[in-house]
Amino acid sequence: MFRDAPRMSVAVLAEAPAPVPALTGSVAFTGKNGDFRRLVIRGALLELVTFGFYRFWLTTDIRRHLWSHTEIDGDALEYIGRGKELLLGFLIAIAVLAPVFLLNFLIGLEIERFKAFASLPLYLFMFAFGQFAAYRARRYRLTRTVWRGVRFWMTGSGWSYAWRSLLWGLLLVATLGFAYPWRTAALERYKLRHTLYGKLSGRFEASGRQLFKRVWWVWLLGLLPWLLLAGGVVTSNATKGHAAAGFAMLLGALLLVTLPFLHAIRRAREWSWWVSAIRFGDLAVACHLRSGSLIGIYCKLIGMVLLVLIVPGAIAAGLIFAMLHGHASGAGMAALILAQQLPVWASRRLLRRI
Repeated sequence: MFRDAPRMSVAVLAEAPAPVPALTGSVAFTGKNGDFRRLVIRGALLELVTFGFYRFWLTTDIRRHLWSHTEIDGDALEYIGRGKELLLGFLIAIAVLAPVFLLNFLIGLEIERFKAFASLPLYLFMFAFGQFAAYRARRYRLTRTVWRGVRFWMTGSGWSYAWRSLLWGLLLVATLGFAYPWRTAALERYKLRHTLYGKLSGRFEASGRQLFKRVWWVWLLGLLPWLLLAGGVVTSNATKGHAAAGFAMLLGALLLVTLPFLHAIRRAREWSWWVSAIRFGDLAVACHLRSGSLIGIYCKLIGMVLLVLIVPGAIAAGLIFAMLHGHASGAGMAALILAQQLPVWASRRLLRRI
């Protein structure tokens, strides 16, 4: 009996199937900046000519460009949406919102004393409708996305998602943002539970506690400038400690500069947490995005925004200065010559024109 036992165990081991090695694939974006830039510039010019009417077709072209240059395991995505579908969705949204605004306006006329309170339901409805629209937009993008000949789908109720988001939003305000990780996890779990790739159902395997471990210190640092500013205002009004209040407000104002970079760190950690929790059957996704990469992109974006704002502002300021002081140019030039702030050759030319 003891002789047969080893032979049986060996036979069983020999007949057992070998474990199948895990297959991995990468996600890559193959688009070029120049092609995308030309696409956006062309669309912006057409928007200008059509008074913004072309924006729906521009959005479709942008999505088609981004989808077609995003490759998963060597195969690109395909976007099959159309601009007139976006236009139809916009018209439906206008048809829903117009009666709501009209009703709120009539209520405000009837009960003028409670107009501020009458606006609160409108704000809540607008927030809920915005979440409903976001869910429907996600469903539209998924149903127009194809990979390897199979289309993505999305079920579920947009209003169910909207009320969940509204309740979580109220809790988010009450906790000064502390509930954000749990809110994000709950909403992502709802969306992925109703997302399908063909017949393969998706799921979200992450918790708010895991996200909280990644971003709690970012949340505290982001809250610190506002606490310093509020504390400085309260201290200056309640006591005579103006020096301490001024220092707290100055420090809070300086720390506001760090908010965009803290936002970049939070987004990088949150995206990595989110992507790594996506599942479709046995398919798992991994993300190795670093915070430094996103901070570099944010720095470029902030620099471009400042450049766009500062250069035209400086040119406009120079033109305004020239227009305001143009009538006194003769006296101004004479004063510069007498003060010897202009060279002699320039003084002679300017004096001929005065």
